[in-house]
Amino acid sequence: MSDSIPADQCTMFLVRHGATDLNLKVPTVLQGNGIDGPLAAIGREQAALTGTFLKSYAFDAVYASPMARAQETAGIIAPGRSIEIVPDIIEGNVGRWLGKNWDQIAAEDPEEYQKHLDDPAENPYPEGESAKDIARRSVPAITKLMQENLGRRILVVAHSIVIRVVLAHLYQIPLKSYRAIELDNCSVSRLHYHDEKLKVIVANSNFHLDPLSQ
Repeated sequence: MSDSIPADQCTMFLVRHGATDLNLKVPTVLQGNGIDGPLAAIGREQAALTGTFLKSYAFDAVYASPMARAQETAGIIAPGRSIEIVPDIIEGNVGRWLGKNWDQIAAEDPEEYQKHLDDPAENPYPEGESAKDIARRSVPAITKLMQENLGRRILVVAHSIVIRVVLAHLYQIPLKSYRAIELDNCSVSRLHYHDEKLKVIVANSNFHLDPLSQ
């Protein structure tokens, strides 16, 4: 138990993984949960800066998605720590759009592309998941982690869609608009659980990444 967290509360630092080569392409290539590559060099730098930023916090437990990019990020932020895998916070299944960029998708699959952009909660990635599907598994998983870690401070590393649908749920933003929530690679969001209530303290904190933009 953390000596600074009350026994009936939990604080979670929810971090998006560092950038991969596909994240850095313009336009972005969809990797979802079907491409499991490592961090790019800048992604490792982002994770190292995040580790420095969070160094003053004593984490009682470290969790990550099953994806390599999430586990690698967690390992850099919290070196030497055991990482527990949480299957339900894996990135979304992007179906037949896996490995394609948004320009290709718009050109090759214009009707499904527009339907998905208009309402990703009701119109899934073709042959994949919708925002609603991802929320159904990720929101309970995040809530359960906090309920199981009362009196503790925990680090969780997950993915863009997962974290944004969780934040949309907590902010009571319609899931169809979850993409309006900005979420940078290695940004830090801080959640707090107390008295059966989960709330957002900070979302998409990225000031610690400024050295990479100078």
